[in-house]
Amino acid sequence: MKRLVCFLLWIPCMTLAQSTLSWDEFMQQLAEEAVDESHQQEWEAQMEALSDLHDHPIDLNRATREQLQQLPFLSETAIDALLDYLSMHGPMRTLGELLLVGRLSPQEGEWLRLFVKVDPMVTQPRDTLHSWWGRPRHEVITRVDVPFYQRAGWPWARGIGHRLRYTWQQGRHLDVGVRLEKDAGEQMFTRDIPFYDSYGGHVQLKDLGVVRQVVVGDFKASFGEGLVLNNGLQFGKSTMSQWRTSNDVRPHRSADEVNFLRGVAGTAQLGTDWRVTALYSIRSLDATVNKDNGVSSINTTGLHRTESELAHKGSLQSQTTALHVAWNRKTWTAGVTGLFQYYNHQFVQNATLYRQIYPIGYLFGAASANYGYRSAHLSVKGETARSFDKRGGGWATLNTAAWRFSPQTQLTLIQRFYSKDYFSPHASAYGENGRVQNESGVAVLLDAARVGPFALRALFDYFYSPWPRYTMTRASSGWEGMAQLSWQPRRGRQLMVRYRVKSKERSDLRHYSHQLRATYDHRLSALWDVRLSAFLSRYRQPAQAGVEVSSSTGYAAMPQVSYHSRDERLRWALAAILFRTDNYDSRLYLYEPSLAQSYGMQQLYGHGQRFVTALQLRFPHGSGHRSHALSCMAQIKAGVTHYTDRSEISSGPLLISSPWKADLQVLFKMTF
Repeated sequence: MKRLVCFLLWIPCMTLAQSTLSWDEFMQQLAEEAVDESHQQEWEAQMEALSDLHDHPIDLNRATREQLQQLPFLSETAIDALLDYLSMHGPMRTLGELLLVGRLSPQEGEWLRLFVKVDPMVTQPRDTLHSWWGRPRHEVITRVDVPFYQRAGWPWARGIGHRLRYTWQQGRHLDVGVRLEKDAGEQMFTRDIPFYDSYGGHVQLKDLGVVRQVVVGDFKASFGEGLVLNNGLQFGKSTMSQWRTSNDVRPHRSADEVNFLRGVAGTAQLGTDWRVTALYSIRSLDATVNKDNGVSSINTTGLHRTESELAHKGSLQSQTTALHVAWNRKTWTAGVTGLFQYYNHQFVQNATLYRQIYPIGYLFGAASANYGYRSAHLSVKGETARSFDKRGGGWATLNTAAWRFSPQTQLTLIQRFYSKDYFSPHASAYGENGRVQNESGVAVLLDAARVGPFALRALFDYFYSPWPRYTMTRASSGWEGMAQLSWQPRRGRQLMVRYRVKSKERSDLRHYSHQLRATYDHRLSALWDVRLSAFLSRYRQPAQAGVEVSSSTGYAAMPQVSYHSRDERLRWALAAILFRTDNYDSRLYLYEPSLAQSYGMQQLYGHGQRFVTALQLRFPHGSGHRSHALSCMAQIKAGVTHYTDRSEISSGPLLISSPWKADLQVLFKMTF
């Protein structure tokens, strides 16, 4: 009966596949979640991590729970549904069968297609010599960023950025990678930097019986809800409210120079329910070290362009030891995490008010318990942690409850409390501020994925900081609201309107920021697409305590046209942006066509225009079933920005003595 139903759904499934979400559209959806405080390097690392998962799709017919958990947008309920379907009905014959999987939301199913494949003839893997040494896969990716302008701080040639990455995967068990990077403005092959400014690599062994994996070199780790240790994927609030940490260790492949660990990590599977992960990391960090060998701050840009940045390079040594024990059943999960952190220089007290709660000393520790329950409609998860340091430490807790009314509709409630005394150096979790400290709040998210031709997403988040934050002399509070409505009257046409408003205090004064985005997508044919976007931002500071009203406005328009051939060997996009803002407060964030594994969000303010075009060419050679098959991809992106309200761009060492700014980016990828 199941095969008959699949056959009857074959035609509509094939029709749906023609209009499914493309990788570029998926990247754009995530990038548009960025908020003002997002950092480009952090977001680019997230994009690279997702691109790696996209480039190495999981075979659903042989997928394990651990493999599916690598996809952070898949809920535990959806993973259970997929595994139950495969256990009951056997291997899938086409991705169209995802429509038959209950408890899998339309968005989860749409995104899942980008990261999985199906081989209906496959059987469960066996530990054979061929699984170790059969079908090696080599991948080389190189990228060059060329500026067509001169910065004041360094010669033109130093302004060229370069990245190189090599990966060798041998069968199912071995993964080896090397990465090299030079940012724009950094030196190369000099006395100060005799090689690339940043380099690293990893060796990963997987599925060795009880030992699930061992990673030596650079890696990322995420456990629980991220209150103790999380340097994995992190995105905007409305995305993070539904995505989860991966609860595992992964090789670090991206160009991120800060948010990773370097050492050795291993995971052991004890029976069917228990899993133990242990890790040790030792690496050098960039920090500001005073004359008395006290550390005042850690630099997180990863840039070494100027003399002061070079002086801080590798000035602080960090050693991290962590242990995580997890227990997982069908409906219940639990785990404990412990972390010990040592620095070779002492963090010292700072007289600045907002930094008086920052850590003091050499040694820091944290321990937590995470827990979860899931059923067909209800999912509850959370983590409670305690930190230990010279001051005594503090508490932190993060708890989430999600009720799924139907596969299309879900209501999520998030509560958080991070005391001002809590500190874990590798923590990263849901919140308004960049630190898991000095914040409490509650957030509510409603996600109605598809109600007829409409889709609705709404978020409200209230946050409070008892200790003064940066620029504040007292406690502060704020709130943020977001509503997004999509209308898809027919396939290939969609109108999306998103409104975001935030109330936050700065310099003891409350201000309001409003952002409105409207996007219309029209698929002209199987080859051509058109997108029209309009943006509006409004910043307002009402009259308070004798301070006059202050406001500024910004707006932009962005038409975009794109083409892709039927065989996907050629893709091309062209976009033009007209922007005008009163000042930096009303700046705009726009996502533009970009290269693979890169962050295409532009921050624009002032008056001007920007033009950007991107071209992609693929050169497949040989059959994909042959181990010596070769495929190549080349991407080129060119962008030009012209400001009409200034004769110079930026200042200091970044100064460009012209209102024009043009860049060329070239990426080449070869797989064999």
